[in-house]
Amino acid sequence: MINPYYIDEWVTIYHGDCREILPLIPDKSVDLVLTDPPYNVGRDYLGADDRRNNYIEWCLSWFSLLPKPIVMSVGLVNLPMWYKFVSPDWLFCWFKGNNMGSASKFTNIGLWEPFLMYGTPRIGVDGMYLPIVPQKGIEKNHDCPKPDKLISFIIGQFKQYHLLLDPFLGSGTTAYCAKKLNRKCIGIEIEEKYCEIAALRCSQGVFKLGI
Repeated sequence: MINPYYIDEWVTIYHGDCREILPLIPDKSVDLVLTDPPYNVGRDYLGADDRRNNYIEWCLSWFSLLPKPIVMSVGLVNLPMWYKFVSPDWLFCWFKGNNMGSASKFTNIGLWEPFLMYGTPRIGVDGMYLPIVPQKGIEKNHDCPKPDKLISFIIGQFKQYHLLLDPFLGSGTTAYCAKKLNRKCIGIEIEEKYCEIAALRCSQGVFKLGI
């Protein structure tokens, strides 16, 4: 196993390509995958474009390595692709409200975003209303971070799962929220700058809630 970029009692972060690191994670050690992979829409993340050559093949290459259950945000623009190639077992909706424009073939921005679920029991609700608000703190350095409240809500629906995995950790929201909820998390991130941001967030003191 490669050396972690960051590690504490709750969080372990690895810097690298998840396709190289995922095979090194022991079988049946992860309870839940919760992630937000690149959408292939030309977003600029600290100077790195999120577009990938042969995007479908690239997605399938890492998806085939993920243990189930899986909950992942795929972007509204990619929803037809995922239903065609790897149809989910359940769909969860994050409804953002009227502060966003409607989606079309020319944009990936919409009033809602889908979270696809694979190999997991259905949670008690199929959606959450949470308007987008300006990001604060160091997480605002990510172009499209998911709100802490949203990720904490999703994690809270799976009380039986104690070790989470995020192979596209970004600014560290999954790990940060997992730590707040007394869950352990393994995060993988290919951009070292985001590893630095995620490590800084997770190293800050958090008030851990018993759930």
